[in-house]
Amino acid sequence: HDAMRCNDKITKYSKLQLAASAFCNEAQLQLVMRITQVPLALARRACHSALAQVPVTIRARNALIRQPDSQIITLASQPRSGAFRPRARSAHPSRHQPRPSLSRTLATTPTRSSPVPLLSPMMAPDPSSLSNFTEIRVTHSDFELDVNLDKKIIEGYVQIDAVAEVDSPSHLLLDTRDLTIHRVELHSPLQSPQGQGGPIPLKFQVDEPHKVLGSALRLELPADLVGPLTRGSRLSLGVRFTTSPSSSAVQFLDPAQTAGGRQPYLFTQCQAIHARSLVPCQDSPGAKMSYSAVVRVPQPLTALMSAVPDEPADGLPHLADVEPQYPTSLFSFHQKVPIAPYLLALAVGELSSATLGPRTRVWSEPSMVEAGAYEFADTNKFLEAGEAIAGEYVWGRYDLLLLPPSFPYGGMENPCLTFVTPTLLAGDRSLTNVVAHEIAHSWTGNLVTNANWEHFWLNEGFTVFLERKILGHLHGPATFQFHAAQGAAKLALEVERLGADNPYTRLVPDLSGGVDPDDVFSSIPYEKGFYFLYYLQELVGGADVFDPFLAAYIAAHRHKTLTSADFRKFFEDYFKEVPAAQTVDWDTWFFSPGMPPVTNTYDTSLAQQAYDLAMKWHTCDVMGIGSDGPAGASPADVDGWSSEQMVAFLDKLRQFRAPQPMHKTVTKRLAELYGIYDSNNAEIRYAFFKLAIPAEDDQALPAAALMLRNQGRMKFLRPLYRALHRSKAGRQLAEDTFAEVGVSYHPIARKMVAADLGIKDE
Repeated sequence: HDAMRCNDKITKYSKLQLAASAFCNEAQLQLVMRITQVPLALARRACHSALAQVPVTIRARNALIRQPDSQIITLASQPRSGAFRPRARSAHPSRHQPRPSLSRTLATTPTRSSPVPLLSPMMAPDPSSLSNFTEIRVTHSDFELDVNLDKKIIEGYVQIDAVAEVDSPSHLLLDTRDLTIHRVELHSPLQSPQGQGGPIPLKFQVDEPHKVLGSALRLELPADLVGPLTRGSRLSLGVRFTTSPSSSAVQFLDPAQTAGGRQPYLFTQCQAIHARSLVPCQDSPGAKMSYSAVVRVPQPLTALMSAVPDEPADGLPHLADVEPQYPTSLFSFHQKVPIAPYLLALAVGELSSATLGPRTRVWSEPSMVEAGAYEFADTNKFLEAGEAIAGEYVWGRYDLLLLPPSFPYGGMENPCLTFVTPTLLAGDRSLTNVVAHEIAHSWTGNLVTNANWEHFWLNEGFTVFLERKILGHLHGPATFQFHAAQGAAKLALEVERLGADNPYTRLVPDLSGGVDPDDVFSSIPYEKGFYFLYYLQELVGGADVFDPFLAAYIAAHRHKTLTSADFRKFFEDYFKEVPAAQTVDWDTWFFSPGMPPVTNTYDTSLAQQAYDLAMKWHTCDVMGIGSDGPAGASPADVDGWSSEQMVAFLDKLRQFRAPQPMHKTVTKRLAELYGIYDSNNAEIRYAFFKLAIPAEDDQALPAAALMLRNQGRMKFLRPLYRALHRSKAGRQLAEDTFAEVGVSYHPIARKMVAADLGIKDE
């Protein structure tokens, strides 16, 4: 400890810690110790400290990188890592004001210095997958699926095409969860004479399940059957499987749970790691594949997938053992663009459609088609704006599927077929910015994809940025700035809720050790990611400079996956002639929790009227003892406002009231004057309930519970359940409501709400 207090020893210790965290190799550690002349005891202490910052799964899988001694010598002689030196302040002008308290946060918060730069973008390991896609990678999957709505299972067969990424792989590992594996067989190459007549059986093993990651399906690749595999060798295998009724990817709905009430319904949700409970796959964003499928469903139902419809097939030759006792129909699909497995999607139900444009169509149950066609009439405009900013739309079609109310998200960017929630049906097209977001995913997320879920901000932060660019393209720069300012307020509230020291408020969280990505889900990667990109835009000279970079970034990485380190390299190479671009404190942005290290400023002119009204309502009841509202308040206050302005008003008022809730007489007066309960806009009602529940508003509590009964969107469910559960009058109401309707929620939503309420999900 005395030695570590000396500056020269600290310098050497930091170099050693960086080397140890990158290599973690005893022999190489001895070499670095000699070079830096640090005592052995101190060297070991440094190594143990550094090891604690390296993802457990990287160490456990023997995925440590073996580097030549010369490279280690070079590393040890380099200046200290940014994680171990005083943080340099941005030299950019005052629009980015440093937060003086952040240095104190960094002093007490460990920061992981990522080893990712040493890895190929396509070979970055994924702590959320048990597959070995870095050794042998699935390139195409051909599915045969039989949907049994009575038994709530899917019988399936998948023929997998794979390519060896290394020499002599002995086995293929696939992710599974709650799947029954019936047989595995080899299609090609067939080296053995016994296989000349067709596929031959292969030995397989389903490993013991991990509570989060599921079970690895181990497919042996004996040399006498497949021959000597070298890097680039290709082979084809088949797996016969059956899903479980409890599959976390699939929700089966009884007729009573649908809008029409006549036919059952099925839809899937595979993000983040639920594709493995639908089909055997390499369930990692880094393992992109194309796919084709033939789906058999009961008549008169229709099947849709995240792909383009194909010519009708003759049957399901590998499912000859499955013989439905009712009339069926076959639907065929083909997705030629390689996608991450989390983008696999299937929906089956009584479905109709309406044309929106030459490439766009809306699907839904027949009773909602007309409303959906009206609400999403501007879809083609969003698509054209996206192309103007980000380049060619490569997916062919862009269709929308309006799902039943239990769909857990606002939208899901399944290629060719975006899933959307019916909570967007406000009747005035006021909530279609969600469609702009999902369209933006066609480039950022679907085409250019995060290598694993630790780098989720590369999907969502970029997509929010592109979404707001699309809205700005259509409605002007002030609209972009308005949504940016609202996003910054949302980020501040989210950091406050989670805690400024919470490691999951990092832009790049550590998901090693089997962390469930669903448990880390929040608005952080969305809004902190956008915040970072806006900071970079202003740093290098504004939108005129940054927009060409955005297009170049997408063009350079289309069909690829990448890490945050890959993005940093591309940014620094692109802006190598811009001095300000060299001042970015990447370690702090990527690995420090809490609010960003700088403060962006936005044009709030569109929001100012809403903010001013929020201040009037705040000051009329500062102490929370009640009042009749601001003097002269009337419905005319919000005449001509957009729904976004109304939400901005309610959110800003809630921000003002965080230290002291309003009195319920004030929230009741506000709802009466501004017609909150008459609004069909789910976002307005949701924003109001977050304000009124802490006020113990006895009119708002049952209305909020009704909203929880009528839809299953997690954006609304989780905050409202948490607010009710914290409320004196609402705690029992929250538990009773969940006990009554929780079974109707999607499995992902049900699990997350149960955790929020401290209830064990059966």
